[in-house]
Parts: sequence; structure tokens; C-alpha cells
Amino acid sequence: MLVTELLASYMLITSGVSPSAPIRILPLGDSITQGGMVGRDEFSYRYPLFKLLKENGAVFQFVGSLQTGLNPEFKWPDREGMVFDRHHEGHYGWKTAEVRDQLEGWMKSYSGPADIALIHLGGNDEGSDPQSAVVQPLTDIISLLRKANPRVVVLVGHLNSNGGAARTIRGPVEAMAKALNKKESPVLTVAHNEGWIEDPAAVGSDTFDWAHPNPKGQLKMARAWFKEMKPFLRLKKGRSAHSVVR
Repeated sequence: MLVTELLASYMLITSGVSPSAPIRILPLGDSITQGGMVGRDEFSYRYPLFKLLKENGAVFQFVGSLQTGLNPEFKWPDREGMVFDRHHEGHYGWKTAEVRDQLEGWMKSYSGPADIALIHLGGNDEGSDPQSAVVQPLTDIISLLRKANPRVVVLVGHLNSNGGAARTIRGPVEAMAKALNKKESPVLTVAHNEGWIEDPAAVGSDTFDWAHPNPKGQLKMARAWFKEMKPFLRLKKGRSAHSVVR
């Protein structure tokens, strides 16, 4: 058995979660997590990520206090006979500290504490001091998640941008993740910025408007999340923790 598979097995055994229970995945963030603006296919990364998880045999459920997008009438169609799990904790336009301040209350509505948290925050804090506006609130968020589940796996997404203040935020967030990372509760970063094309006028662009991912960008984000999640997923019999993402 590979080292990553041993680690995943260890975490599942010691977490106290039944082997047959689904892994609870918390998508936590702002508009890029929520999506749902009418007039464009703003499904967010959650939509293709759900498909990737299903195709690779993951036993999971999304958790969150919300099931809607920015516009309540926005619809997420089911995919290939799979009923899309719409639960999430994405809040359009919110800053990192605002999310932190409400998270403990939101978590009371979940079916159980998150086993894996996908955090993508900081885009609405650009221009503010990275330490006080982003790093400290993220640190507090991770503490809240660990209070609910001491063995939670936390994946912190770097902002999917390669210009402006995003570069200022990236270093402090990387340092925070390294400082908080633990064997029993990993904190890892996901480089959504790598290979990202934010200019909507550019060939192969990943965004509608410099910020919000179009379907191409949504899939790119989903693949990046999935790559880092694989070692920690509970998969159906006959599947490997290293299933290939197509």
C-alpha cells in the first residue's frame, strides 16, 4: 500500500467515522465557491468537482448552510443521471473575516463536521493587509474546523489570479499553511493560479470577467482540488486513491 493510502486509512480509522459513512466535504469561500449568477454558466468549481468525485468512486457528500447561488432562480442541472449535491458555504462578495465570524453558527446546521474543507478566500480582501485581513481570519477558520473535527483535512486554495494583490497574499498564506500543517490534520495549499488565464479576451481564458471562472476555469479548479484531495478520500471497493482524472 502506498504511503498516501496508508495515511488516508489511518485518518479514517482514527477519526471515529464509520467506514461506510460518506466523507463530508465543505466548499467554503466567496463568489467563486457560490456561483449562480444568471445570464451565464456560473456553476462554480463545485459542479465539475462533484462529477469527478462520482466518476472516481468517492463516497462523499457536500455540506454547507446554502444550496443556492447569487440569484435564487439560477439552476444547476443534474449531470448524466447524477443528482448534483448543492450544499455549500460560498458567500458572494464576502471578505475572509466576515466568513470567519459566521462560520461557527453555520456549522450547527451541517449533517456533521467537515472531514475535508476546501477554502478559497481572500479575493475580496485584495488591497488590505494580508496578515490581518486574510491570514489571521484563515487561521481562526482552521481552528474552528479543528474544534469540530480534530482530524479535518484543510485545503487552502491560492487565489486564481497571477496579478495585483493576489501575489502579495500568496506568500503569507503559504507560510500560514506550513506553520499549521499537522500529520493528524493536514493543511495544504492548492495552486489554482498555475496556468490560469484571467483575461476574458485572451485565447483559452478561464474567466468570464477577470475573476469568476467560466466552465473551462471551473473544471480547471475542480481538477486541482481533486488532485490534492485524492489521498484523503474514501473510495468504493475496486477503486484506487490514485484514480486518473480525465
